[in-house]
Amino acid sequence: MKKMMLAVAVCAVFSLNAAAYFDGGISAVSGPHGYRGTNLNLVIGSGNMAFEPSMTSYASDALLDTYRTYALRVDRETEKYTFAGLAGTTPEVKGYSNKFFGGDITFSLTQGSGGRSRLAGPGSRAAARGGKGITRIDVGASVKHTIHTDAAGDTGQTEASLFAGAKIFMVNLSAAYTGYKYGTEKMTPLLVNITGLNFALGGFPKSSVNVKLDLPGQPMVTPFVSYTTTKYKSGTKDSSAYLFGAYIDLSMVTANVGYQIFNDGSNTHNYMSIGAGVKF
Repeated sequence: MKKMMLAVAVCAVFSLNAAAYFDGGISAVSGPHGYRGTNLNLVIGSGNMAFEPSMTSYASDALLDTYRTYALRVDRETEKYTFAGLAGTTPEVKGYSNKFFGGDITFSLTQGSGGRSRLAGPGSRAAARGGKGITRIDVGASVKHTIHTDAAGDTGQTEASLFAGAKIFMVNLSAAYTGYKYGTEKMTPLLVNITGLNFALGGFPKSSVNVKLDLPGQPMVTPFVSYTTTKYKSGTKDSSAYLFGAYIDLSMVTANVGYQIFNDGSNTHNYMSIGAGVKF
C-alpha cells in the first residue's frame, strides 16, 4: 500500500504542467501522558486533478509504540464541485492494524467560487486558493469505512459526514456532523481521528459536531477558533474541545500554531500543535 501511494504521487509529479501547484507541510502535536503526533501532507495538483499523499504518526506512554497511518486522496476539482476518493492503511504494530477507503463530494452554491480549496470538508485547506466575491457557500458529504484488526478480530467502522462552509464578508464559518456505525463492538478501544481534534483518540465515538470560525484578511495572520463535541458508545462520557490558533501566510511559506483544551467528561487535557509548509 505504501509503495503504491508513493508511486502514484511520483507519477503525479512528473505529469505536472505550467498550471501546476504544490502545497506541502508538516505539523507536530504534543499532549499529556507523553502524547506526540506528527502529520506530513502534500497536495500536488495539475489542471483539475490533485493528489494528496499523507503520513500521520502518533505515540504515547499508553500506546508504548509509534503508529503510522499512510493515506492517499485523489480528487477532481472544478469550478462547481470537488469529487474525491481516499484509501490508506495503518501497518501492524503490537497486533493492531487497519485499512480504510472512502470518498467525498463538495458543491459550491455560489457563482465564481473557484476550485482547489473548499471552505469545509476534506477538500478544505488553511490557505484557500479559491473563492471570490463577498459571499461563498460550500456544502458536501463524505463517507469512510475502516476495518480495524487486533487480537480480538476485525471491527468494521463506518463514518458518514455532512458539512458546510460559508464565506461572509471577512469571516469563514464551517460546521460538520459525523455519525459512526460499527459491525461489532470489541472491548479494545479503537484508534480514531475525529474532525476538530488534533490528536488520535481511543474509543467508540457515536457522533460528533465541529464548528470552526476563521478570520482571514488580517495582515499575514488568520486567527481561528474551533469547538468539537463528541458522544460515545459503551457508556463513555461525552467530550468537548476548544481549539485556538492562527495560520501565518508569508507568500510561499506558511506556518500554523494551535492550543487545544480537551475535556473527556472528567478531566481536562491540553494539546499544543505547531506546523510549517511551502506552496507554489
